[in-house]
Amino acid sequence: MASAAPSRGKFGNRKLSGLLLILFIVGLYFFQNKAVMPFVEGVVQSDAFDSDTSELDGKDRARLAYGQCNTFVQDDVGSDRAIQFAGEDYKSWELASGRYLISSFVLDQDESGKQTKRTYACNVQFTGGDDMDHANWKLLGLEMSDI
Repeated sequence: MASAAPSRGKFGNRKLSGLLLILFIVGLYFFQNKAVMPFVEGVVQSDAFDSDTSELDGKDRARLAYGQCNTFVQDDVGSDRAIQFAGEDYKSWELASGRYLISSFVLDQDESGKQTKRTYACNVQFTGGDDMDHANWKLLGLEMSDI
């Protein structure tokens, strides 16, 4: 008669499995508290997410950004072309750190006298200083399309 090894069944190593599960959970807890959280706290305390707002005083410069975008649009179209701006018909979003996204339209008249409505999206940033000075605004992007 050959003796067969005792069968442990489906849950034969229940004690060992439970012990490994507990050790794994304790290990994860220490890994999170000793490695992950100090790293996250270091990133949060760093200047990785800070923006230089020393020149920005919390003013809403959306109307000024719209005016600066109109200047950039006129430069893009050409100073010899007669264009009409939308007046107060514009949308603005303050993105962050003095950046503004402006959406509006112009009426552009070509050499033949044909008038075309053109929409534009303008992304500008106030760089500090006098907000009325065009040199203190940086054009980050300008997209124009005919309607």
